[in-house]
Amino acid sequence: MAVIHGGTRYTKAMLSEWSRNIFKRVGVSETDAAILTDSLIEANLRGVDTHGVTRMLPIYVKRIQAGGMNPKTKLEIVREKAGTALIDCHNSIGQVSANFAMDIAIKKAKDVGTSFVAIAHSNHSGAAAYWAMKALEHDMIGFSCVNAPAAVAPTGGRKPMLGTNPFAVAIPVGKEPPFVLDMATTTVALGRVDLFRRQNKALEPGWAFDSMGRATIDPTEAMKGLLAPLSGYKGYGMAFAIDILSGILTGSNHGKHFPGFLAQNLETPSDIGGVFAAICIDSFIDLKEFNDTMEKACEEMRECDKVEGVDKIYIPGEIEHNVKADRLVNGIPLPDAIQADFERLGTELNVPFPKT
Repeated sequence: MAVIHGGTRYTKAMLSEWSRNIFKRVGVSETDAAILTDSLIEANLRGVDTHGVTRMLPIYVKRIQAGGMNPKTKLEIVREKAGTALIDCHNSIGQVSANFAMDIAIKKAKDVGTSFVAIAHSNHSGAAAYWAMKALEHDMIGFSCVNAPAAVAPTGGRKPMLGTNPFAVAIPVGKEPPFVLDMATTTVALGRVDLFRRQNKALEPGWAFDSMGRATIDPTEAMKGLLAPLSGYKGYGMAFAIDILSGILTGSNHGKHFPGFLAQNLETPSDIGGVFAAICIDSFIDLKEFNDTMEKACEEMRECDKVEGVDKIYIPGEIEHNVKADRLVNGIPLPDAIQADFERLGTELNVPFPKT
């Protein structure tokens, strides 16, 4: 579901060109700026505004300027087997690291059927779905997960010990839009709380706690407090599992050891880890049979008897697919506060923000 509904609409082309030029101005290569920008704009197009230029672009620029993230790419494969690899990213841009890892995972899956590629010592890589979806064009299932700075307490605690630790799965569905599940292990992502704060909107009950562990709908208090784990102790367990896979398994940061949120400690590398996987469908079942069955399974879900007041049942990823179709035609909305931020940043870096 889109986080931003109001504001001035900008075309994909306008925002993409400006964003690429901003990143190049702070030392990112043209190739890497294109990778970074495309992932952010795609998030906005799909309505995942928490992971688009609307929130992440100014943070990335500040981190590069402060020395917390290296604009120059250095990616080193330090362990490798037929179906696996571990990449030391040396504090490179997260999207560039994730793109490299997913490309390797897809290539290896073509050879051996399935592949898991991990990254270490990386940075925030944007929306997890973007990387999982790269497998779709190769008739594969994609998976991605990363860990993050602590914003969640273990069940019964009130001190942040785990991140939102998102994961995504992308599965082709024949002629239909793909099944795309992209979720944090918290009820909502921290970025949504921050965007609500910037838009002066109250949170939904059950999303967050204040610093004393008390439920709150005040986004400012929530930013100083805790996010609610998804389904209580189950979300806590999922967050811990992804922290193990992404952080401990890769030798990256984990748990409470991160140096604060992205915008709170700009100088210290985040040291994020992640895992990217590709599964070649025809290693297990003929592709046509799989697609036909997936189409039927999705249609059966849509035809489920509906509770009163519900008009339609959606498949994971379908809402984002519909939002993208609208925003490609009508533009990406930017609230006044975000436009003002972009105008200031454009003035600072001598890359004027475009007028609609």
